[in-house]
Amino acid sequence: MRLRRGIYVDSAWWLTLQPAQRYRERVRAASLSLDNPIFALESAAAVHGLPVFGTPRIHLHSPTARGSYRHSDVTVHASVDGREVVRVDGVRATSVLDTTVDLIRVLPLALAVAVVDAAIDRGVTLIAMQERIDSQKNQRGVRNARAALELADARSESVLESISRVVITYLGYEQPELQIAFTLEERTSRVDFFWRSVNIVGEADGEAKHHGGYAPTEQTIRQERAREVSLLRVTHRVARWGWADVWHPRGLDRILSGAGVPRLRPAEPAIDSILRNARTTAR
Repeated sequence: MRLRRGIYVDSAWWLTLQPAQRYRERVRAASLSLDNPIFALESAAAVHGLPVFGTPRIHLHSPTARGSYRHSDVTVHASVDGREVVRVDGVRATSVLDTTVDLIRVLPLALAVAVVDAAIDRGVTLIAMQERIDSQKNQRGVRNARAALELADARSESVLESISRVVITYLGYEQPELQIAFTLEERTSRVDFFWRSVNIVGEADGEAKHHGGYAPTEQTIRQERAREVSLLRVTHRVARWGWADVWHPRGLDRILSGAGVPRLRPAEPAIDSILRNARTTAR
């Protein structure tokens, strides 16, 4: 299968990849075929291992271009603000800090928060992100970026957990505690979310978290069921949800409401905007 001129991959192997993995391979192919590019936005995120949603175009930063332009599947971005450029395994890209700030200006809020959480996990501080935003002349998406920083919490251990946390907030539910540890039959087990006031546990896509994202075996399914039974001995209820429930917030709303999680206020009218286009692009 042709990725770029002169660059091919095995078709059977390509079909086994998830969209984000395919995008990373497209970026890798672009790094081989283009003339010493500087990757930016989602393409830089792919280089740094930050979350990538869907299958974006190839994005490049140009410190000398007078204006942004497109060619084929590549968008070249000019900017009034400079970028720190780093090399990762020989590939040039905007730094994790600049990549994060660029993305959280333009991504839907829930996805932007996931990127900030991941950047914090890689050592970038909220203060550094805020200072970079404040120092830039470009004002596009500043409000969205600042909102993402306010909602960030690096304790979330997956992209789904980060996005779930934002959706829970916009649905009006009480904020849960994150990564609370329980002792279950002499073993310590952490849960994604815990509402202490009602003794309810929330688990975001437990199978992907505990089984590495692959289809669980019969043994792992039995282990997960045993874990849930043990949790129910020390908690009132375990609420579980997956990607489909988060992309369509009414699904998560039904799950949380049915489990008895306290609602503090009505859902925000703007809840759809925090996942704008995510249902179809962020698989």
